[in-house]
Amino acid sequence: MQSKLNYLKVFSLLISYLFTVSAPEVSAQSTNPYGFEIEITGEGEPVLFFPGLISSGEVWAETVSKFSDRYESHVFTMPGYAGVPPVETESYLETWKTGITEYIDSENLKQVTLVGHSLGGFLSLWIAIENHHAVKQIIVVDALPFYAGLMNPNAETGFNEEAANQYMNSFAQMNDEQRFATRMRIAQGMTNNSDKWKTIAQWSVDSDLKTEAWTATEMLGIDLRDNISKIEIPVLVLGAYNENQQFPDYTLEYMKQSYTSQYKNLRTFEFEVAEGAGHFIMFDKPDWMHREISTFMNNQSDQ
Repeated sequence: MQSKLNYLKVFSLLISYLFTVSAPEVSAQSTNPYGFEIEITGEGEPVLFFPGLISSGEVWAETVSKFSDRYESHVFTMPGYAGVPPVETESYLETWKTGITEYIDSENLKQVTLVGHSLGGFLSLWIAIENHHAVKQIIVVDALPFYAGLMNPNAETGFNEEAANQYMNSFAQMNDEQRFATRMRIAQGMTNNSDKWKTIAQWSVDSDLKTEAWTATEMLGIDLRDNISKIEIPVLVLGAYNENQQFPDYTLEYMKQSYTSQYKNLRTFEFEVAEGAGHFIMFDKPDWMHREISTFMNNQSDQ
């Protein structure tokens, strides 16, 4: 049991970090008052792609290229992440949620699909709870409605500023070499694809420490498990499972139980597991992920 708890502590910390790949050819770049960097490619119904914590939207590059002939992709990178200038705010995630919905309205987007990885998936769930008239479906990639619940079923909600400061200071006290080495170790636990480790580490050290600490801590303090019952649109949830001999109690069955328990209040959703994949499913199982997304979107279009 202790090894299971230790794994969940590590998992809850590591699952917050997300990162990158090579960028697609850009047809347009949108500006907005919230500081998002948004790259727009392709034609068709709009799909908004959100990366996770301290990740560039370039993490979606291969996915976008697969769907560029059918959809108009709007790829976000959040302010303060992966070299995008930070924007100070009292509540980062709530501000970003508002900014995304206002972007949908200002661009007059219709029949929108939201695709989010980790923190980006959490944001997608939060937006879907409001049942915005233009959003028709969401795809959540390795994200949960209450991350803190993984390591503590009785975790408290609310923003913990002391924890956020500790998080920020833990990296701020390192020199550049130590910080990069730490980010490399984290990357190695997030994907089996060694070609991506250095890129992941670089994007993370290029991010703003306060933005990272505040957004990670905010997410850990928000519990959406009850409110997801309000979601009326179709949801696809893709989870990652990678066997780790150091944590034998974290089995595939336990992983599935954890996800289905957290999503049990959804009216209806599809849940698929990428076995043998790290947190970055798009790096470890890209063909599998693209098939699952394509099947889901095609099925919804046929209904």
